[in-house]
Amino acid sequence: MIYIHKKIKNPIKDGIEIGEEIKRNVGRASLIIFITSILDEDKLKQVFRGMKQYIPLDNLIGCSTGGTFNGKNYIKEDGVLILAFDEYYKSAVSCEKIDKEAEDVGEEIADKIKTCIRDKYPKLDIDDNFLGFVFFDWDMDSEQEILDVLGRELTIPIIGGTASDDGSFSKFFQIYKGEIVKDCCVFGVIGGKLKFDLIYGHGYEPTDIYARVTKAEGKVVYELDGKPAYQRYLEMLSEYTKLPIDIIEKYFYRDLRRLDFYLMHPLGFMDINGNYITAFLERVEENALVFRRNILEGSFLVLMKTDIEKQVKSIAEELKKAESFENPLIFINECYGREVLKNSMFREFEEDILKYFLNFYKTDKKVEDYMMEDNCIGWLSYGETIAKDLVRFHNNLSFTGVIFELSQNSNINWREELKNFNFEDDEIEVIVNLINKQLTAKDLLHLTNLSQTKLYHILNKLEKEGIIKAVSGKPKLYYIDNIKEILQKTHEKIEHENMVKKIKRKKLLRLL
Repeated sequence: MIYIHKKIKNPIKDGIEIGEEIKRNVGRASLIIFITSILDEDKLKQVFRGMKQYIPLDNLIGCSTGGTFNGKNYIKEDGVLILAFDEYYKSAVSCEKIDKEAEDVGEEIADKIKTCIRDKYPKLDIDDNFLGFVFFDWDMDSEQEILDVLGRELTIPIIGGTASDDGSFSKFFQIYKGEIVKDCCVFGVIGGKLKFDLIYGHGYEPTDIYARVTKAEGKVVYELDGKPAYQRYLEMLSEYTKLPIDIIEKYFYRDLRRLDFYLMHPLGFMDINGNYITAFLERVEENALVFRRNILEGSFLVLMKTDIEKQVKSIAEELKKAESFENPLIFINECYGREVLKNSMFREFEEDILKYFLNFYKTDKKVEDYMMEDNCIGWLSYGETIAKDLVRFHNNLSFTGVIFELSQNSNINWREELKNFNFEDDEIEVIVNLINKQLTAKDLLHLTNLSQTKLYHILNKLEKEGIIKAVSGKPKLYYIDNIKEILQKTHEKIEHENMVKKIKRKKLLRLL
């Protein structure tokens, strides 16, 4: 498994380099997650054209974003974040147009994923772990309903989010098999000897100001405490901030580019585990509040609060789970709104900022102490998704993610270690390039400095000795079936040869 995070300057050239790097490091990737802030579709197609010169894109899925990061390094425009899984993992992908009931879309995706896995891998290992990646379309407003079905039907952990853009809500899209798609749900599964754990958080706490939902239908709340819902929300904000309602209304929501009261004080509710989470408010229609999920009549909504320390500490606390991993890589889906709060790169400068908003940045702690390390990679979304066990929800102003244990093979210096198994230098070059990959002789000629005659001699020798195997075809594909098993047999062969030589040496010494 590898990740690539870079700014695209020359689409075709950079695409070729990306494809070459993926092929060199993981071979024919079983699954590629591709997140991009290239919002010019023609430019993105050129990147894909370049990648196709080295790798197929039939297992590439992803979406657009308003920004990507690894550690402290952010790319806001024309960037790509790629997560490529080695070819020995099991995988399946699916994409469905959301032109029917959301539940039906979820069932169709789940059926296709199950059929694909069953057909491609008739013998699944009981120790295999599977993880789903999902990418939604903002305009379809069906994330929670589809997720509920996917979680129920597939019974695997799922993470992902809603495609985003530069804050305009007009340029987002999804990606399926290297093609740009819209109004869809894109889904992918990766599985095998995969160690991972999920993370989730939001950085908000409840205040002591509540309101009962007295009139609601589906996702629309018409009344809170018997009053028009929007007016009661403004009253709750005024009560907590001690500011007049006309100021609250002026700074309530300001197009996801500047600080506002919605980002500072969203409404929230208690989940089935007793934890408070933010309620995903999409818009205000007259005096009604329209959410991205059903809100039950008779339930309570609470005014939430946050500050800069709570925001950065929330993710730092979840990342402590990585301490139980030897070589972790963390993939994060984070709300665009959180970066508007935390990161000046994502909000407009204001000379005359409301003084109340400045309180958000007051803290006794050094925020830098909570900054993410370089093994944290991620993207900014318009909604964050997580499904684990019975918990399945799609939210905003939050983050979801997964901590992977990178293969310890990545820490092995194969060229040095293989010398201990009596392989010649040229043989080592071939073996190193075939670990976890399937390559043709032409590929190996490109990756090594061997002549064609020398290469074919080594390939024939290693195949005859059972070190490598080949799949017949045009062209012929070479691979290593099980590196540990092969090295174990080689070790035993060396031990046997050494024992025979030892016996012969002793025999000669007795004769002298």
